[in-house]
Order: sequence, then C-alpha cells, then structure tokens
Amino acid sequence: MREDVFAAVAPLCPRCLHQSGHAAPMVVATREEERAGHLWHGVLHCSNRACWMEFPVIDGVPLLVPDPAELLKTQATNALYRTDLPPVVSSIVGDATGPGENFDTQRYHLSLYGTAHFADWGLGGESGIASLMEWGLDRLKAASVPTGAPCLDLGGSVGRGGWELSARCGQPSIVADLNLSMLRFGQSLALEGEASLAVRRVGLVYDDVPIRVPDGFADTAPEFWAVDAAALPFAMGAFGVCAGINLVDCTAAPANVITELSRVTAMGGGAVVVTPHDWSPQATGFGQWLGGHSQRGPWAGAPEPVLRATLESAGLAPVAEEMDLPWVLRLHARARMTYSTHALACRRADTAAAA
Repeated sequence: MREDVFAAVAPLCPRCLHQSGHAAPMVVATREEERAGHLWHGVLHCSNRACWMEFPVIDGVPLLVPDPAELLKTQATNALYRTDLPPVVSSIVGDATGPGENFDTQRYHLSLYGTAHFADWGLGGESGIASLMEWGLDRLKAASVPTGAPCLDLGGSVGRGGWELSARCGQPSIVADLNLSMLRFGQSLALEGEASLAVRRVGLVYDDVPIRVPDGFADTAPEFWAVDAAALPFAMGAFGVCAGINLVDCTAAPANVITELSRVTAMGGGAVVVTPHDWSPQATGFGQWLGGHSQRGPWAGAPEPVLRATLESAGLAPVAEEMDLPWVLRLHARARMTYSTHALACRRADTAAAA
C-alpha cells in the first residue's frame, strides 16, 4: 500500500460509514514492514474512538471491509496462498490435495483470470480485459469526460484494468476486489515488475509462465485493496473514473453495487460497466438479478434495459453502449469460453445516488 495514494484517496472506515453514516478517516497505526515505499505489513485504524476497528495490511493489501475478521475467516486459504513454490513442489501438492480442493481452486482461478488479464504480457496472446477497458475509456474520452482524479477498478481481480486506467488517465488507480489471492498476486506483480503465473495446461497440470510488466506500464502500477463493492470505504465523488468490468452479475446485490459505484464517482466523471449477464443463483440471489427472468414482463426478461435503467436511476447516464463486445476466457490449453458482453460508458450526471 502506497501511503501517498492512501493520503490522496483518504479512505473512510467502512464500518462507520455504512453502519452509522459517520465519515471517520482511516489512519496508519502500525508499520511492521515496508518494501520499496509500500506498507507491506501493518495495521490501519478507524480514527473514531467509539469504533477503533483494526484493518490489517497483508502483503501490501489493506483489508478495508466492514468486518475484516469475517473476511479473514472465510478467506484464510486465499490470504495464505503461496505462489513462490517451485513448479515440481506445486505439482506434488496439487496431485496430493486433488481436484476441487482449495489449492486446486486457487490455482485454477488465478490461471483463468491471470490469462484473461495478462496474456499479452507473457503468453503471446491478447488481453481481453485490456480490450474491454479500452472500449470504455475511448468512449469516455470521445464524450469529453474529465479524468483528473484517482481511478477505481471495482472487482478488478488481478488488476490489468487498474494498469489501463492509470496509463490512460494519468492518475493513480486502485484495484478493489474481495479475492485475497488475486489481490496479492497483482500487488506482487506491481511491486516486483514480474510474477510467476501457474497456467493450466489440462487437469491438474500447470506450467509456470513469467508475467512481466512492459516498460510503458512500469510507472503506472495500481494499488490493490480488499473492499466490499457494496460497502466502499470512500467518500462521495472520490474518483474521476470508475470501472466495473464483469462485476454486476458476480455480486450478491448488483443494484447496491451500482449505487456505490455512482456514489464514489465524481460529478461529471465517468464509469465503465461491462457484463455478460451470466446470472447464477450461486453468485446472486434470484430476486436480485437485473433481468434474466420474468419474460412475461414489459422487457420480456431482457437484462440490458434493466441494467441501463438501474444505472440511470443511480445517476450514471450512458454516453455509449455496445450490446455484443466479446470477452474470451482460457479454461485450459484445449478450451476457450467466449462471452458476448453488454458494455456501457457513463457520465455521472446528478446526485440521485447520494440521497
């Protein structure tokens, strides 16, 4: 965690903000270890002494959620997941623990999202996330949306979107997610400029591939913070540009996430929202889906107008829209999944979401 970015964004205690409406600034309480100007291990505190909640910083990632203890309890494996084991040792561990167990699940998800983000930084392919972000930022630029404040990549996983935001907007960016193993991978890549990604070949067979940050991105590394998309630890209008790429259909309360995304976007600023509308009850309760049901209704079950209306009611006015933007996920060496995503570039238009 870079303390200059921490100071620029001035995060608030998410517990106070979302439980009592009190805007209590966060403070650095303990510096246990620093690396290259980053607070690598330490503790943040809420400044409200009636709260005084502790928020740990682990491997450079601050855990700024309303209940950090619960996050650590449910993600202990992610928080401690190792990427520094030699390939032969990882192979033995993977075979011993077997498919579907925590170790296998973490390797698979890092492979899935790492290749989607960084294929052009080590695998000789194209980054699907970079192309989705490029679409949105180009449309915001064409609509003359200003980019003069820090940026937020919400649900940003291992972080390519944050690099694109920083490079294109010329501002520091924060990649916010709840998956600690992905955030730790992204933070390590940002700090070291290189990280080893275990890329799935087939089954439990993985190949270690070095991912290297190109020279053109070396000075635009984002920050990686663990936050809840529905309870952001930021003041109203803290960010000039916000993005939620493949996020809204992966959260428990997508309408709340959109409201929060709008709340932290500066007036006149921009937001990019992209989703394949791949609704699943495992990720989102049926009653929270934005479309994908009730085909007897006025929109015949179509999710696109529901998402558009939800954005507009939150104060995000679309300036561009694409109904079929492709996004390819590499499952393993012999399998690809292609999504047709719905993309909207929006301008923060009014104060509806702040009410």
